Amino acid sequence: MREQNSVEYGDPLNPKQYELNRNDEIDLRELFGVLWAEKKVIIGITLVAAAISVVISLLMTEIYRAEVTLAPAETEQGAAGLMGQLGGAAALLGVSVGDSSGNNLSTALAVLQSRQFIIKFINDNQLLVPLFASRWNKGERSSVIDTNIYNPTTGSWLMEGGEPTEQAAYRAFREIFTVTGPDRSTGIVIAAINWHNPVEAAQWVNKLIVALNQEVRARDISEAKNAITYLRQQLETTQLVDMQRVFYQLIESQTRITMLADVRDEYVFRLIDPAVVPDRKVAPRRAVICIVGTLTGGMLSLIIIFLRKTYRGKKSEF
Repeated sequence: MREQNSVEYGDPLNPKQYELNRNDEIDLRELFGVLWAEKKVIIGITLVAAAISVVISLLMTEIYRAEVTLAPAETEQGAAGLMGQLGGAAALLGVSVGDSSGNNLSTALAVLQSRQFIIKFINDNQLLVPLFASRWNKGERSSVIDTNIYNPTTGSWLMEGGEPTEQAAYRAFREIFTVTGPDRSTGIVIAAINWHNPVEAAQWVNKLIVALNQEVRARDISEAKNAITYLRQQLETTQLVDMQRVFYQLIESQTRITMLADVRDEYVFRLIDPAVVPDRKVAPRRAVICIVGTLTGGMLSLIIIFLRKTYRGKKSEF
């Protein structure tokens, strides 16, 4: 039992353990010897990788982030109370009263990121060419059209497949557009666009919020007017005084929705902090790219050296 413990804990008097430690020491010295002998290969590959990473980082297009800070639009407490009282009756009649301004934060955020809304925004603002055919000119500090992709003279697309589809346009826009929030305590939402042209990024995200308010407002006005028409038809067919009173109150709530929508530009979201032209890039992170590239070159050089040593050792055995 004592001899077994001596071997386990590395007794220096044990000849087998001493031989093992000696072999480990020799292997470690041999390892450093190999690395030192191949130092030129290690330095060369590492420098080449570092140079390549520097070139790649310099060739990468700079990306700027323009963002807006939004808050839910305020609602009238009196109207909200009335609609809460009439909610049950409205549901039985198939009428949606919503809240006082017809805005619903979850619905508005879903609309903001929906395929239908984004495609409509792209078409209304003619963003198809900037999304697919524009390139950033560092010298002129402006976007230029890649004539290999789009011919501005004839208005024809030259890339394979022709004009991008609506699905492709939606995916391209979602790659640069992000929405964060809402915050649980404040309801604050941050919408941002990451794009190579800082001026376009600020313009697009500001227009996007304006278009969202207009879109939801138009939908709520249309729904409210349809509800009013329906309620008036039901009012003419009933003789019950209590039901007539409910119909009049529901008509009043829907009329209030249309009035608030007509006078309020910031219907769903209030623009707390509009987007300005960013002056600092968010990508690429050139320092990180250079460090990772250099480390990758160093690791690659070690792998090559060990593979060469293994191959030579096996070759010498034959």
